Amino acid sequence: MANGHLGVIIVDDDAAIREILRGIAERLGVDVLAEAENGRGAIEEAERHRPELMLMDVSMPVMGGLPATRYLCERLPEMRIILVSQYDHKLYVDQAMQLGARGYVLKAAAASELGPAMKIVMDGGTFVSPRVDC
Repeated sequence: MANGHLGVIIVDDDAAIREILRGIAERLGVDVLAEAENGRGAIEEAERHRPELMLMDVSMPVMGGLPATRYLCERLPEMRIILVSQYDHKLYVDQAMQLGARGYVLKAAAASELGPAMKIVMDGGTFVSPRVDC
């Protein structure tokens, strides 16, 4: 990841959160290809840019992260998705993983967990924030 060859799209309805995630990704040497503010925009940007990874919120207007994850995992199975959410309940994690997400990071822990999560997910594993309420 440090060589900058990993392309990512950041999806969140809150511009401030997108900016924070962009800063974290750029500090990790990741190329931010695009941003979107909802699941529909995520689909459009993913089809346009074909990123290796998407960082996406769960709860957004128009189309949330879970239905977008389902769609994208069916249409672009080579792309990996990490959901970045404020929701810390295991039900969200279970649903996300069933739909094809490879990671689940809590927004409150993004600064410390996003780097390890991206490495694990891009190496073929899965990552769930240890802060998720089991």
